[in-house]
Amino acid sequence: MTEALFYITTILTTAAALAVAWGFFIHGRQFGDETVLLRRSAAAVFTILAAQRAAMISIVQTDGIEILASLPLVVSSILMTTTAMCGTAAMGRTHHQNFILWVLMMLMPCIFVFAHLLMKISGNYHPILSWAQLDDFRTASPLAYYGRGICVAILLVFWLLAAGMLTEAYIYYRKVRSTSVIAEDAEQRDGKVNIASLWAAVAMVSLLPMCLATLIPYIILNTLIITALIITTKAYLRHVRYISARNEGRLASLQISRRMPMLLALESGGQTEWGVSVGENPMFSGKPTLDEVAQALGVRSADLAEYVQQQGATFLSWVSEHRLRYCAELIAGTDRKISEIALSCGYNDLPTFTRAFKRRFGTSPSEYRKQNGAG
Repeated sequence: MTEALFYITTILTTAAALAVAWGFFIHGRQFGDETVLLRRSAAAVFTILAAQRAAMISIVQTDGIEILASLPLVVSSILMTTTAMCGTAAMGRTHHQNFILWVLMMLMPCIFVFAHLLMKISGNYHPILSWAQLDDFRTASPLAYYGRGICVAILLVFWLLAAGMLTEAYIYYRKVRSTSVIAEDAEQRDGKVNIASLWAAVAMVSLLPMCLATLIPYIILNTLIITALIITTKAYLRHVRYISARNEGRLASLQISRRMPMLLALESGGQTEWGVSVGENPMFSGKPTLDEVAQALGVRSADLAEYVQQQGATFLSWVSEHRLRYCAELIAGTDRKISEIALSCGYNDLPTFTRAFKRRFGTSPSEYRKQNGAG
């Protein structure tokens, strides 16, 4: 049962990785140069990921499960290097443009792939099915034993080098991100970095199951990879919507509608995902201005004014609508006191809030809680 589940999840993961790799590559062509790096990175990383998952099938031997299998280990090293080069590009580094660095990072793994194939063809490859077999392997074939040990050590060095590149690039990105002027595409850059970090983590974690003579960790890892592919696909589609909205002049509308719920959730202020530090939330101030709300949302005042006009409302009525709807969510979904909600959302007293709430929802806050509360 475990072996069958391993084969099923491995095949599904391999197919999903290839679908994502070439789905992104083909679909992204319609956006021209804007997605060149993204398309190439997706094609490279996810194609190698598919090769890595397919190579894992070789660990199943007649007598057991191979540990530190040469081919999966080498392909995993290539995956880690490719993920690092593409990931650091998303973080603002230019390592991916250095041809010499690519050669240095890929040369040894490619040599090891060739050596592995020679060993398999000549019949001199001996799978290791447990850590206890290492002593027997060293006695029976000392040359092969120490040769494989050196190969594993070299691959681990390159693995650590790739991890170091990613760590340095991430620190660099966070430093630049915290000191740079906020741009309208800050969320998109953060999203790319988050996805790159996710796949760097996947590449690192994929080494762990190879140290265990059981298939269960591989099945778990396959499940996690499929989940990560789904997350990545959603992030890609969100990025596509962003590009389409920007090209069609709908970007501000998309940003405002997406960011408003997150801004309302910052009752006491804080740092937004789009890089704005909010002190006193203007949505809950006594007299919010268009400029204050636009700044908090990270958009131009003219774009916010146009958006509100398209909603067929005045600015103050638009603010009031969002504020009351947010209060209604808190009343129905939390056990906070209604008076506390009213004060935290900018109403001077409970009677004023009750009147405004009743005009909007046709019932008092307390009755609304009884009718819609989760409890």
